[in-house]
Amino acid sequence: MRGRTLSTYVTWAAAAGVAVGTAAMILVLSAFNGLEELVLQTYQNVHPEVTLVHREGSRFDLTPEHIAALESDSGLTWIPVQTQKALLRSAQREILVTVHGMPKPLWSQHPWFDSLTSSIPPQGYPVDAYVGYGVAAQLGYLTLSGRESLELLWPRADMGASFDLASAFQRQILSPEAIFYVHPQIDQQNVVLDLATLQDWTQDERIDAIQCWGRTKEEVLALVGSQGSLLGQTPEDREAALFRVMRSEGMITTAILAFIVLLASLGLYSATVLLGMEKVQQRAILRAMGMSEAQVRRSFWWSAMWVSAIGGLVGWGLGGLLVWGQSTFGWVKLGTGYVVESYPMAFHAGQSLVVFAFVLFVGALLGWGATARLQSPLSGLRGQA
Repeated sequence: MRGRTLSTYVTWAAAAGVAVGTAAMILVLSAFNGLEELVLQTYQNVHPEVTLVHREGSRFDLTPEHIAALESDSGLTWIPVQTQKALLRSAQREILVTVHGMPKPLWSQHPWFDSLTSSIPPQGYPVDAYVGYGVAAQLGYLTLSGRESLELLWPRADMGASFDLASAFQRQILSPEAIFYVHPQIDQQNVVLDLATLQDWTQDERIDAIQCWGRTKEEVLALVGSQGSLLGQTPEDREAALFRVMRSEGMITTAILAFIVLLASLGLYSATVLLGMEKVQQRAILRAMGMSEAQVRRSFWWSAMWVSAIGGLVGWGLGGLLVWGQSTFGWVKLGTGYVVESYPMAFHAGQSLVVFAFVLFVGALLGWGATARLQSPLSGLRGQA
């Protein structure tokens, strides 16, 4: 990379291409990492840290053994939940909702209720409930006055073949006590009642899930028995489809960037070939000194590797600097209406090392291709005489 020959300029151009490709790969992968972490952080407020469900997806009994095991860990917060799909309607509108039954004394521990947009003192009649902001908005309630009354309906389990539609549905009256705002996915369809009340209405003492905070999935499963009928789910597990799509997009983008790095590194092939053509006399001298053809080719291969390594290191530093700058100063803004002001970035050292290893692999492959047929006959000495 020193000198003023044509091969020197081509080598510098090749190193610059490798650096730009490496920096672009690190920058885009960090952007995907930041977006994934932001989405995961958002859903951590939507879903519990760990959700215990039945392996077969059905309701299950909350046994004394489960209670004793979960209560044995003072650092674990857990809430049993029963869910029921239902139709919720006011005097003018009706929507489909998911009713969650939770023990009312534990509502204050649930992260859904950290943000209440409207609340009234408990009325005690007919049945107090918390509704999501989206549910309330669809029913026409943005604030609560204490006079709202809603009807909840769902099919009876024992409806049989009866043609009497009035008796085929379970009907209950409830009164919204508060409106909570967490996430559109939650706010648009969820209503919370006391667990005992919902169990009385459904005539079913079983629960659908146990929501847990304060421990990892492995620790919770160790408490209840990982070989039992319960399955632990993290927020990422419960939103598996979304994260699969994001990772698929990330893999496709990574493949495209890897191809771009390969194209950017093609200059390395040209630089190595040109260097070999310019160094005919030097190659002949090496052969005359006793080096074999393989050793001479290997010396030029190492030259290609060093250029690839220098370009990769410069790109690694440039990409890391750009990621740091975006994370610190937020150069690229997202505009209004987003949960963050600037595009999120997350630099992963392990991932960047994989990128650098890939750049070295490409350099090694192209260097081998450029030197595979390099011949260094002794006649090169006479050609320079």
